[in-house]
Amino acid sequence: MKTPTDVVILPVLGAALAVHAGGAAAAPPRVGIGDAMDGSVWAILAPASGTGAVQFEVAEDAAFERTVFAASIAVADALVPGKVRIDGLDPARRYHFRAAQGQEARLGAFRPAATSVQTGAPFAGARFGVTGDWRGDVGLFTAIANVPGRDLGFFVKLGDTVYADVASPAVPGGPAQTLAEFRAKHVENYAPSYGIDPWGALASSVLTFATIDDHEVTNNFSGGARGTDGSWYNRGDLFVNGLQAFVEHNPMSPEPLPAVGDPRTDGRPDLFRSFRWGQDAAVFMVDTRSFRDVNVPAVANPFDPVQVLAFLQASFNPARTMLSQRQLGRFLHDLEAADRGGATWKFVMTSVPFQNFGPLQGEDRWEGYAAERAFIMQQIALRGIRNVVFVTADFHGTIVNDITVPSPSNPQQQLFTGSWEIITGSVAYSAPAGPTLAQLGLATGAITAGQYATYLSLPTAQAKDAFISGVLDAVVGGFGYSPVGLQDPSIDETFEVGGPVAVHHYGWTEFDVDPVSKRLTVTTYGVDWYTPQDVIANPDAIIARPLTVRQRFSVAARPLTRPCIADLSGDGRVDGIDLGIMLGAWGRCGAGPCAADVNLDGVVNGTDLGTLLGAWGSCSGT
Repeated sequence: MKTPTDVVILPVLGAALAVHAGGAAAAPPRVGIGDAMDGSVWAILAPASGTGAVQFEVAEDAAFERTVFAASIAVADALVPGKVRIDGLDPARRYHFRAAQGQEARLGAFRPAATSVQTGAPFAGARFGVTGDWRGDVGLFTAIANVPGRDLGFFVKLGDTVYADVASPAVPGGPAQTLAEFRAKHVENYAPSYGIDPWGALASSVLTFATIDDHEVTNNFSGGARGTDGSWYNRGDLFVNGLQAFVEHNPMSPEPLPAVGDPRTDGRPDLFRSFRWGQDAAVFMVDTRSFRDVNVPAVANPFDPVQVLAFLQASFNPARTMLSQRQLGRFLHDLEAADRGGATWKFVMTSVPFQNFGPLQGEDRWEGYAAERAFIMQQIALRGIRNVVFVTADFHGTIVNDITVPSPSNPQQQLFTGSWEIITGSVAYSAPAGPTLAQLGLATGAITAGQYATYLSLPTAQAKDAFISGVLDAVVGGFGYSPVGLQDPSIDETFEVGGPVAVHHYGWTEFDVDPVSKRLTVTTYGVDWYTPQDVIANPDAIIARPLTVRQRFSVAARPLTRPCIADLSGDGRVDGIDLGIMLGAWGRCGAGPCAADVNLDGVVNGTDLGTLLGAWGSCSGT
């Protein structure tokens, strides 16, 4: 992707500067630091005036006496921030930055502690935040106002960082089409409004990592879809424009994937990232959009068994992929490497939910790619990987649930996996999941008109959350799924505030791993939701709404185990049954994944056979 920035190295800046924390009438430059890896970070800078030069410094101390980087970042286009990469940083050190234009400056700090997944930096514990989904026409974004005070290591923006396909003041004519329109949507979403600057303050206080969902381009797009002329969607103008604007407005610079003879992925921007954060957290950011096959047909009536069966059959096609075989192999390889390297918790960031809700609108979630989903969970089990948490967005509410898979012997029975998911966000999407699910329940007959009236009459968000939780339990129970929440007996969890469903707020979620006990505490902060009309009518009242804890629970870490990846049958032994499975799958894998490919190189061969023979006998430690 282009980085339209001129960088000039300068001597250390010595002039006295007026400093703003974000939100002042005379706005300081916009700054973002992110995509840290092994001592390198990317920075984006944008003058409040739109164009001009931003003087940027990074130092080891708050007094800027030990400066390690100084540059003048020239910005010629008000729609395109400047961008620069900073190398040679110490992952164990906290750095300070200063970005100035004239007498206005923004100060901030960050710690570039992200390292490769195999070996983390020598510190225990981790604290970070995640959210997704915010629309510029809703504005204000007060739901993230407390992030700077939480002393986070990093913050993940988990997709739908703009709604490029929804009209807003920046692009009033409708969906963005041109590169300039996509850029304008990002400028709108990150700009201060009504005298406050939540995104500016957040970016000044913490490293960020960002990925896409669909609305950075258009609703429910599939990058791996083929046009009638055979062209790939992820090479078309809309995708290219949307992704370029996204990359320009985030501190990142993805490399193109090398050519390996795969037209789906060759040369496309590589948004997959994995990293360790100290000894206790490993993070995997998968790209669920750029390479996915086209969605299966949607289910209009989730209570029609014919439609449901057709959906299930289509979604369990092993040739279909959400990630691409190439990305899937990298993800599973890095996940195992992190686990073998001793990472206590493994956090899988995926922009769409992984848990089961049933076929309604499931075509765009992981349920629409059920064979690949099941393969991922099979590999996690076979490799003995524990403490895997799926962190997702897109649902516009917070829902905690078990990850289950169908039993191989009885597909009607769901099996617990030891893994679980939390959906986070939205920062601001009107309306959030609660009202939306209630209306959807009424439209599909899941609830009656009387029940809907009862829902509307409930006096508090907590009461409405409980109502929606009951509706979800009834719906998923009809498909053989367990009730919403953590029912898996292998998961030691304690809810301290709220329950598994919190869907009547705008917010974000904090993850905090205790450095001694390794227990993970998950806290969702939120404000009561509001509409764009509410903001216009009385912005001060919206800004004054309290930001409170909507949900808090903790989960104990399970002891790590020795893998038994060659146990292809899952019976706890590596024996002749597994040898037969491997020999039957000998050769290059087809379009879908193959479990016998234990080293994930796309072919079942002597390397895999050697692994199997080396693991012969009874598995242990699982």
